[in-house]
Amino acid sequence: MLNSSTATPQTATELKRMLDAAPLAGDELAEPMQDDLFMVMNVTHDWPVKDDISSMEHPLFSLSKNASTEIRSYTRGANALRIIPSGAGAPTIFDKDLLIYLISQITEATNKNLKVSRRIHINVTHFLKGTRRSTGGASYERVVDMCRRLRGTTIETNIRTTEEERTKGFGLIEDYEVKSATKNGKGALELEVTLSKWLYRAALEYKVLTLNPNYFSLSQALERRLYELARKHCGDQPWWEIGVDILQAKAGSEQSPRRFRQEIKAIVTANNLPDYRLGLDESCKPAKLVVMTADNNKLVAAANAKGKLSWIAQFLQKKLH
Repeated sequence: MLNSSTATPQTATELKRMLDAAPLAGDELAEPMQDDLFMVMNVTHDWPVKDDISSMEHPLFSLSKNASTEIRSYTRGANALRIIPSGAGAPTIFDKDLLIYLISQITEATNKNLKVSRRIHINVTHFLKGTRRSTGGASYERVVDMCRRLRGTTIETNIRTTEEERTKGFGLIEDYEVKSATKNGKGALELEVTLSKWLYRAALEYKVLTLNPNYFSLSQALERRLYELARKHCGDQPWWEIGVDILQAKAGSEQSPRRFRQEIKAIVTANNLPDYRLGLDESCKPAKLVVMTADNNKLVAAANAKGKLSWIAQFLQKKLH
């Protein structure tokens, strides 16, 4: 299991979160029968948005809007992660919307005791509307490009079995098929996707967290990544802190440290993340990003109990001026 950060857990809650983090790979899952097919219902709004914990924890997705074929590596302790793209480029955090949509539908169907499968049929218009995307003609072509990147990229990580360490690679989706194409033949109207065993297992075993649907309205890649990390590490807690240097590695940003910090400052000022407020604590070196719950009562009560009222107030006052 990849460690969540280099910092030593300071509380029982932090330790439990670290221990409960879903691994990037695990026991084998039986293959579905060839005729198994999960048909996603006509869902375009008011659906419970679910994201798998491991991809929220680890920087699997590119924050670049341009196709990147560079191999990226992420290491914490003895554990290593490599993202190896194909010629189509690495999947971006916006491509991840398709996986979130599929995982969410599987989780919801499982809750209703419906039969599910790794092979999933979707109406692309419903996906576009459900994730707050344009339904213009080019959007149907972009979904096919999205599948190419998700299918072509290999996630490689070391796995420890007793005293033996092995390296295992897997894709995010195993295959895809355009069942109904647009008139020009370049886009998809109906699509079938086979999820990786890893993602399918995450959905079946509820190794997922609920996202605010406004996540899909975040237009900047780093904003989306910060929300994921906030939801994973802060959750319903009053606040969570992380050094900007560690944050850059966890976010998967390939910018220079200076440019990354500038972008963090801009996001803190804009304060667009749903459910959370952001602050930048520059009284320490390196500076820390502070993620605070938007629940005023919970935040004030916790700050008062821990003698942190003035510390929290400095961030809130900046928001009011």
